[in-house]
Amino acid sequence: MAESEETKFEVIFTTSARLFFYELLDYLFNFYSFTRVEQISLELIDLALKLSHLYDRGTPEPELISRSNKYRYLLYNRTRKKDIKIIYYVDYQLRHVYVTDFFPTEMDNKKISRRSESK
Repeated sequence: MAESEETKFEVIFTTSARLFFYELLDYLFNFYSFTRVEQISLELIDLALKLSHLYDRGTPEPELISRSNKYRYLLYNRTRKKDIKIIYYVDYQLRHVYVTDFFPTEMDNKKISRRSESK
């Protein structure tokens, strides 16, 4: 087996992540055209799927530091001042990456702890 295949993890979108993703798309329709929202959505999913190889790439999520799972996030830049956090944690034994949230950074960061589920 090639090294890249050995280190590949399965990316799993939790039920709450799917819900938050669609809520995010509804939110984005307030600011962008259908074409732009479609582009953002495809780029978000693509970035999340890259976690299959780059699962340790993200930054620790400070709002979830006390959780037993070590939550991290990747930032997707949609404008110069507005980003979207892709929040996830890794189960190294099962070789899974659990994406738990798509969080617009202009929202109150304190909401992250209420939104993120624990496995």
